[in-house]
Order: sequence, then C-alpha cells, then structure tokens
Amino acid sequence: MNHNIVTPATVLSIKPMGENNASVCLLTKAEGILYAVLYGGPKSKLKSLVSTWNTGLVYLHFAKNSYKISDFDVKNYHLSFRENIYKSCAASLAAELCMKTHCAGNNERCWALVNGFISGLDSCSEHSAAVSGFMRFLWRYLDLLGVQPDCSFCVHCGNAIEEGFYVLGDNGFSCMNCSKSGSALRIDRRGLAFLSAVTSLLPEDAAKLELPEESAGLVKNLVFYLIESACGSSLLSLKTSAGIL
Repeated sequence: MNHNIVTPATVLSIKPMGENNASVCLLTKAEGILYAVLYGGPKSKLKSLVSTWNTGLVYLHFAKNSYKISDFDVKNYHLSFRENIYKSCAASLAAELCMKTHCAGNNERCWALVNGFISGLDSCSEHSAAVSGFMRFLWRYLDLLGVQPDCSFCVHCGNAIEEGFYVLGDNGFSCMNCSKSGSALRIDRRGLAFLSAVTSLLPEDAAKLELPEESAGLVKNLVFYLIESACGSSLLSLKTSAGIL
C-alpha cells in the first residue's frame, strides 16, 4: 500500500546510490530514524535542499517498500557546521549515536534532545561554549539511554561525593577515600559539579553552564568512555575526529 508522510526531520547522512541518486538518513520526530531515496542529479533543486544537518519539513512517499523524498521545506541550514570542524565532528557523533542506538527507543525525546543540541551548537561563537554544549548533550543522551551514572553519592560508602573516580563495574563514582590506586577515570570537583548541575537543572538553565577548561579533559575522557560502553562498540566518529573533539 502506498502512503505519504509529512514530518519534521533533520538530515543526518547522505550516501550516493547509483549515478544520480542518494540514500538519505533522516532523524524524524515521530518515526525516529528513516531512510529515504533522493532522486535527481547534482543540479536538482531538491538535492540542493536535502543537505546534511538541514532541518525542516520533509515530504515522503512510500512505494515499493521504500520511502522517496518528494519535497523538503528547510527551516534551518546550520551553516556554521560547514565552516567549523569541531562543530561538524560533534554533530557527526550525535548523528552516529542516533543511528546506532535507534534513538534510544524514544523518538520524540531523542528528536528534542538532538535538535536542541545542534541548534545551540550552531549558535556558539566561542569554542569553549561549543565544548560545554557537547558535553551537556552527551551526558543527557546517557540519561536517555537509561545508563547515566549517579554522581551524587559514593557507590562504596554512600557519602556525598565532590570528586573521585568512576567505578567501571558499578556504573557510579567512588569518593577519594574509597577509590583504589590505579583508577583511571578520575573526575575532579568542578567537573563533577558540572555534570551534577546538568542532571538537576532544567535544560534552559543548564544551557548557561560552562565546563571549566581545567576540567574539560577529564569530563571528555569519562563521557566518551561511557557513550561507547553504552553503544557496545567503538564509534567511528570518535576515531576519525581524534585530536579534534
């Protein structure tokens, strides 16, 4: 049976398919991840609209067991991603997460989280703000996946924790007194305070938080480890952007 879909969508990836066509991966609000065929040569007006990171209203026609893009009304082009390699790499990781985890099983929440992130990232003029926004997004995505560790209390003694180490086997944090020597994933006081605030504050309030520069390396190491662990495999975006993210 043939049917049409009109839905808000963000273009996550485009892969050539044949001489003039392409396979497009879309993040949609209601359906989650969808793959659709884009027909037309390089001079096609529609092909110029269906570009990676563009967000808008997509018109899809389903026939012969596949979707075809019949129109795309772009609302946001996210042009800074084409000019800033850090933003491009961060957005690529967000896209890979959506595809690999199938929107964490919650299409609408994933849509809101990812599009809020890329819109905020697009508006960042300072690198430090982009880094902070990226870490906030990844920490929230861990919550969406249901695996965000509690950073309020030590998993060993139960006391409130201000700094310490992530405990791999318990998916939690150990305070400095309970931590074993040789623990690798350390988190300092300001880094832990940043993650705690992202968890407890409303998104609009957390958006004002900046990750202290001296804590950024520790937080990145921790969050990247947790994200790959949650996915159950290494992420290509992290490998290809080594030294950038």
